[in-house]
Amino acid sequence: MRSNEVAKLAGVTVRTLRHYHQMGVLPEPARSENDYRDYSAADLARVLRIKRLASLGFPLACIGTVLEELDAPKRCANGEETATDTAPSSLGALEELDRKLALEIERLQEQRRTIAELRAENLDPDLPVRFARILRMLPGVNTLTDASPADRTALIVAGHLYDDDELGELERVIECIANENLVQALEQLDERLGALAPDAPELERAALVDESLETLAPVIACFDTANWLRPSTDRERFLGEIAFEGNNPAQQDVYDRIERGIEGIMAERVRAERADGTTEAGSAAPRSA
Repeated sequence: MRSNEVAKLAGVTVRTLRHYHQMGVLPEPARSENDYRDYSAADLARVLRIKRLASLGFPLACIGTVLEELDAPKRCANGEETATDTAPSSLGALEELDRKLALEIERLQEQRRTIAELRAENLDPDLPVRFARILRMLPGVNTLTDASPADRTALIVAGHLYDDDELGELERVIECIANENLVQALEQLDERLGALAPDAPELERAALVDESLETLAPVIACFDTANWLRPSTDRERFLGEIAFEGNNPAQQDVYDRIERGIEGIMAERVRAERADGTTEAGSAAPRSA
């Protein structure tokens, strides 16, 4: 039989037969005098078996090994070979395939649940669900499209790098901002910081630092001292770099002084706790938040 005849009988294409040959699961048949591949009934049977195993979910790269196991002669208790009995080998192969398919189904079901949440809440699909919900909590931001290009980059990176503890702390910080009615005050401070000239005088910078620390006092109370008084991790330094990218010297100076001011407040809190004989319990806040 020629390749087109085998392909028609097996319900595949000639291109599929060539692919089987390339993958090594279907041996090349001998060629006739006119140089056409001359397929036998055994070749057709193998094509049908390959097609069947592939339809069950066996990867094509593994089917050759599965067929070898299925065709391997079995032995009786006395050691003599018996007629080919594929049950034991096929059972093991099917069990392994079933295990893999169960894992794949579980993964797909989890994907569907995530997609359902994204669709129901109209969340950004390129962000983890929890962070996308946190983003929705930010004033003036509903999706990533509402953020500036620089903020969008920082939010995407943070959304994928923050761990569960950091996300939990970020949620508490945002809730604190809402509960303390700090949204408008923080927006005004952000506008003033954004408008700060590169050569802004010291008096203006110091005033912004003092006002920022005063406004942030309820938020700072949510922070964990241990997190702020330890060295920054590589991840935190990277997030800080992209968060402050594009700042002019005066703006960066103000942000740096605010951070040092928070660290000073944290150090003072630790001293007070030690004097009182108490320790603070809390989860680590993302320092770049």
